[in-house]
Parts: sequence; C-alpha cells; structure tokens
Amino acid sequence: MRIRAIGLGLLAAATLGAAVVAAKDRPGYTDGVADRALVAAAKATPLKLIDYDQDLCRNDRTVAAWLKELTAGDARAIVWTGGGCDLADANPIDSGSKWCAQATILLKHPKNRSDKPIVEIYFDTPTHGRPSPAYAFRAITEDQGLERFRRDFESDWLARFPANAETIECPDVAQ
Repeated sequence: MRIRAIGLGLLAAATLGAAVVAAKDRPGYTDGVADRALVAAAKATPLKLIDYDQDLCRNDRTVAAWLKELTAGDARAIVWTGGGCDLADANPIDSGSKWCAQATILLKHPKNRSDKPIVEIYFDTPTHGRPSPAYAFRAITEDQGLERFRRDFESDWLARFPANAETIECPDVAQ
C-alpha cells in the first residue's frame, strides 16, 4: 500500500510539473502577449499617452517617429524588443508591469561599451492577448540614470547631442 501511495505521489508531481511547463509562454511571448505585438504597440503609441497629462507640443507623434527624429545622426540603430519591464525597481512608481517594449539606442560614438540609452514603454494588463494602451515611459542613460519623463530624457539627449534640437524642441508660445 505504501509503495502505491508513493507511486501516486510521484505521478501527481509529474503531472503538476507538466502543467507548469505547459503554462510557460512559448518563445517570443510574454505572459500571453507576443513580444512583436508589444514592440508594434510601443512604436505606434502617441506621445500624449506617456506624458503624464503634460500638454507638450507635437504630442500626437508616435514614439517611433519621435525617437527617430531625436536620435537622427547620432544613433547607428534603434533595436526594439518586447518582454517584461527591465527598467523597474522596488519603488512602486517604478515597479513596471509584466509587459513592456524596449528601444535600445546603439550610438555611433558611445563613451564606452555600456553607453546604450534605453527607452521603455509600459503596458497595463492585455486584453485577449493584445497589448493595452501604453501608460508609462522610463529611460536610462549613461549620464543621468533612470528617468521617468520623456521630456527629461529628451532634454538630456539634446544636451549631449544638440544637432536635432531645432527639429525636436517646440517654439515658445507667447502668452
């Protein structure tokens, strides 16, 4: 009887183990959402969704268009990936979510090997395997560390690479 109970216990453990393996996402998916769908959604996100109710000019541009304009001439490439949030920490405001898209900027003239600015777009819980609208922006740079606001990242970038300032910056509006 004891041998049979142990055998059933092993069978239950093997079955449970198979269920855990089956619950894992297949490669290229993060918690049920295709990584490529996260990337596409991030690229198409209007800046106004990630600007925390700041009324910045030209905020109807997409993240992809803005990043391309901002980095033109200074980046060799922008490499997009989808997955869990990497620029997250224990602070609740920076805890991220399970779904993000990252744009790693490969510079033409980096300061060192780790000089690869990253922009990350956060998504809330998906619906039917599709990303929800984006809700947050995070970035990290060699000089400034973690940044929560697009405008701060943009300002830091333009301080280091001023060539695109006229294209990116908005004219002062007379009050």
